Amino acid sequence: MAEIITGPFHMDEQGFLATIEELIERFDGYSSGKYLAELGKIHDEYGEIGSLSLFDEKVCELGKELFCSTSWVANLAWAMISFDYDLVEHDANFLDGCRNIVRKYGMSVWLYEMINDASIAVALQRPSSRMPFQIGLTYTKDVFRRSKKKGGKYATSKKKRLACMAEYLQEVYWLAAYSLLRWGEEEPRAADVALMVLGYGGIGMCMLRDDPKVVDSGCDEDFSYRNLCDHLRDLRIQADLDYACNADLAESMLLEYPACMDARYLYDAGKIVEAYRALWNKQTESASQIMERVYQKGAYQVTNIWEDPLYLHDLALSLLGAVGSRPLIEGFRTRDDKMFQQGVESLRRTTESVKGMGLAMTLGGYIYFPEPESRDDALFAPRKEKKRLMDACNGLRDLSAMVALYRFPRDIESLRATRALLAHDAKGYIDLMGPYMGSADETGGNEGRPVSIGD
Repeated sequence: MAEIITGPFHMDEQGFLATIEELIERFDGYSSGKYLAELGKIHDEYGEIGSLSLFDEKVCELGKELFCSTSWVANLAWAMISFDYDLVEHDANFLDGCRNIVRKYGMSVWLYEMINDASIAVALQRPSSRMPFQIGLTYTKDVFRRSKKKGGKYATSKKKRLACMAEYLQEVYWLAAYSLLRWGEEEPRAADVALMVLGYGGIGMCMLRDDPKVVDSGCDEDFSYRNLCDHLRDLRIQADLDYACNADLAESMLLEYPACMDARYLYDAGKIVEAYRALWNKQTESASQIMERVYQKGAYQVTNIWEDPLYLHDLALSLLGAVGSRPLIEGFRTRDDKMFQQGVESLRRTTESVKGMGLAMTLGGYIYFPEPESRDDALFAPRKEKKRLMDACNGLRDLSAMVALYRFPRDIESLRATRALLAHDAKGYIDLMGPYMGSADETGGNEGRPVSIGD
């Protein structure tokens, strides 16, 4: 078992607090009613002719720095545009709450509480004071509004409430992963926790318990998650040894970065499909069953990683992310050939892109090409189309960030590039990874553009 690192997480809490203090100060003009009074004076003086906008772009910039490209940022923007008092007050209270928890307990406790809050909301299907008023296309106040005509029951369906809560939880996972990468550059555990948050949800949250401040805050003192984390780490090491023994070393030794990274991706992509097909007609435990056993009882001996459903599950995440790998993983688990083939086709398209452009450019393409047309189209699209476009952008963000966390080196530049993928910051990513991506002329311009999830 690997040595367990404990102790407070080294997060840039002062940087976070300075940024959120600036945001709160600028947003105070809206929450205090100061700007509303200014608008009244403008209207009295100019009538309908004068400008009725006091939109502060700096608020959005600071919001994105703190909360990535999540609905909390969109809610701040909408609050400035609409001057909806309830929304403004809600956003102001959320910012105050974040600042106060980080100031008193630290960022690890704040992130743990955020994930725990969202998890409870999902489990109990109840609203949370930390939820944005608008999550994606869902107005949360309507979702949890109770109808007097129905005897106090929820006005919306259970299905819609569950979908709302699931989206809230996903946004919290993105926020946690981003925060760990943004404010935890000096923390050696941050990238591992971010990866587990995105790929394994609650297990990633539990890893924050390695910070004594989280335990001291009153959380469950159960450290069984270390069994699973250590076992997954051992599986990945075993896979590295397998690659070293079976890959064409004569050729691989001549490869420099990032070509060596591309070669490993292509090797794994080919092997995983072969492995799943070899196990197709055999009775196997599901990855979740194995994880539960490891969680409770500890590691088990793996003689052949290519016959181990848990390793194949983890490998699928490293190739296509949590969203993109679902058809492959679920298709195998349920032995649904049609679904499995969808996953194989998605992997084939990504593999072809990696062959033609390299992994670094492929991941950059996943966040670059949907911009700006997808987001511009989404503004005017019908609701169903708007949801499809937003889901596509979110799925590609998940894919690119997760694959980068699994496969990029853990140096500062690479982790910043991964953070840029998570934030949908195409320019930031290109600035960092441009030297490893070649030119457009070398790749045939946009002809090798990666295909979005679901295409």
